[in-house]
This record gives sequence, C-alpha cells and structure tokens, in this order.
Amino acid sequence: MELYLQLGHGMQGMSMELIEHWKSGTVIISPVNITQDKLKGFSDKIHSVGGDVLFDPQMFYPKEGHIKLQAYDYWPAKDVSITSNQEHINICRELLRINNSIDSKYILLPGIEMREDKFDYGINLIKNSLEYFKNKTEKPLFATLCLYPETIRNSASIEVLVELLKNINVDGYYIVPHSSNNEYIVSDVSWSIGILKLSTCLKLLSKKVIVGYSNHQGLVYSLANVDAIASGTYMNTRSFVPAKFKSPKDDDVKHKSTWYYLPTAFTEYKAALLDVAMQRGYLSDFHLQGDFVNPYSEMLFKGATPSSTNYKETNSFKHYLHCLRVQCKTLTLDTYKETFDTYEFLLNNAENQIKNIKSHGMSGQNRDFSPGIEANRIAMCANDEDYGFRLQLDWNNI
Repeated sequence: MELYLQLGHGMQGMSMELIEHWKSGTVIISPVNITQDKLKGFSDKIHSVGGDVLFDPQMFYPKEGHIKLQAYDYWPAKDVSITSNQEHINICRELLRINNSIDSKYILLPGIEMREDKFDYGINLIKNSLEYFKNKTEKPLFATLCLYPETIRNSASIEVLVELLKNINVDGYYIVPHSSNNEYIVSDVSWSIGILKLSTCLKLLSKKVIVGYSNHQGLVYSLANVDAIASGTYMNTRSFVPAKFKSPKDDDVKHKSTWYYLPTAFTEYKAALLDVAMQRGYLSDFHLQGDFVNPYSEMLFKGATPSSTNYKETNSFKHYLHCLRVQCKTLTLDTYKETFDTYEFLLNNAENQIKNIKSHGMSGQNRDFSPGIEANRIAMCANDEDYGFRLQLDWNNI
C-alpha cells in the first residue's frame, strides 16, 4: 500500500521536498488549494523530482462549490444539471484538458457525495463520464465514490452499491469517505466495518482502490490490499470535511498546536509534552528507531529541551507523513495472513504503548488512538470472517 499526498493549504513546496527526499510519490492536486493557472507549473515541478500527479475535481457538491472551485473552467453553471448532455460534455472536456496538461498518472472522474437514495444519480454520472473519456484517453480511469457516513455504516447499502458497480468498466475507485460524527479518529464500529467492507469488495472485483482523506487509522485498509491511502498536513486533509468544499468564501486557516506523531502508538501528542517527558526521564519512550528516523524530528532527541529546538509546525507535518509512508510500506506484504498478523501485532503494541504513556498522565486528546483500536480491531475481525478466505486465495491477483 502506498501513501499519496492529499494536497492541502501550504503543501506545494512541502510535497516537492518530500517526494524529492523519498525519490518517488504521488500528489493528489486539490483545486481548492491551487489556482488553475498554477497547475502545470506545480505539476512540472513534481515530475522533475520523480513524482506523479492526479487531479481531484472535488465536485462532491456541484451546487454549493467553494469560491475557488467555481473559478475553474470545468465547474458547472448555476441552475444547470451536471447530467444534462451539453453541461456534462463541457465538464468532461475541460477535465480532460487539465489532465493532459499536467500529465496526470490517472484520471479521477467527477463524483458527487452519495447516499442510498442518490445511488442511481451518482452511478449515472460515473457511467456518462466513463463513456466520454474511454475513447479519448489511454490513461487509467478511476471513479470517485464520495459517501455519506450513514451509507458507509449500513452494510446492506454497501452491498447494493457494490452490486451497482460490478459492471462498470473503470480501472479503479477513488473513495472519499465522510467520517462518522465528523471524528478524526473514528470510534464508530459500524463505519469502520463498512469502509473496510467496501474496499475489500472493490479489490475482489480486481479494481485498484485509493482511499482519500485518510490518517493512520486508514492503515487497516492494508487488509483489503488497497493500493494507496492519501493524507496531508492539516486535519481536513486527513479526514473528509464537507465544509471545505462548500464554503462561499476563502478558508480562514488557523494554526494551532504543534504535534508529534508516535507511529508505534498510532497517536499524536502535543510537542510541548515532550518537555515534560524529558524532565521526568521518559523521553526515550517517544524516540523512534529504524526507518522512522527522519531529519524532520531528529532534533527533538539530541539532548536539548524539545521546545527549544527548531521543531516547528512544518516539521510536524513532514514527520507525520514520513512515518505514515513507512507504515504503509511495512504493511505491504506478500500474503493476506502476513498482513493481518502484522497489523494485529501493531495494533496490540499501540494499545500497550498508549496505556504506558497514559500512566504518566499524558494523552493525545482528540488525536488519541484508543477509540480507533476497538473500532479497527472489530472491523478487521468481521472482515476476516466475511472475506478472509477469498483474500487469502486472491491476494496476489487483486
């Protein structure tokens, strides 16, 4: 499973730096965060350091688009249905032009946020878009599945959706999941079961799958042999936030606390707590080893008080994404059983480490992974009961 970069506020230079450091990588471009005239220049820079780009049309809410989305040539006219023949042709034509100009790796077809009563409308949009693009490009085509949390929570709805998608001849799916209760770390077991079920069913249809707007809780998707998760810097690139795409005005980005991601605990802690850990003699509990070691956070463990070092917000972001990429690679294994056992071990280890750190009175607050442990553990076991045998047999073919 790969880590893609979900472009967000202030991520253009950072994306280039990370991909240059990693010597590979893919950026999913967000039109909310870059103007149309800057697309090609940014894409050329990513290509120059060995990276790839995708373009996300972000047409989840075509009647309520953010002001920056409305500035793009493909954005639909007001009071015109996006499925009307001429309007749809205009949208697809401009999206094809953009994808060609930036030399995108795949084409992400536009998709609206769907619930059960909108499945037919959303599926027709996918089919119509596929019909337009399939004879005009050789690039792989990925359908966007943006789903309401209630839809994800309902196992029967997921089964209906998968049945509707069975005969659609796309190369893959770009899943944009609206999290239950807008939680960053989702505690809703039914939601966790649903999104893993959907990913598994699509992979078993021999489709590629990218799950966008993910954080480290999405590492569980490795149990479906998902091709990539996409994540970014601020929380609205690690969890789908509808308001980001509906706002009638530009975003007011607020800079808050600086965080330190401890990947072995699947938890982020306020960086200021590392001073306490140093004073109390357990800073070593936060010190990383092996591939997790990176130039973005090394300064925290060189002997100086952590708050006096140059560990800033940008360091926090790059550290997080580097560690998440290492975890994605760790969970890219040859068999389903190896992947299942490895993730189960990591989950159990994280649970123990969180408890140990909490014994010192420290927690990750709303970024504490404890609620996600139970949700993911139940989801992985339920998915194993339903699809484990098929995954074991088909692992190398999906």
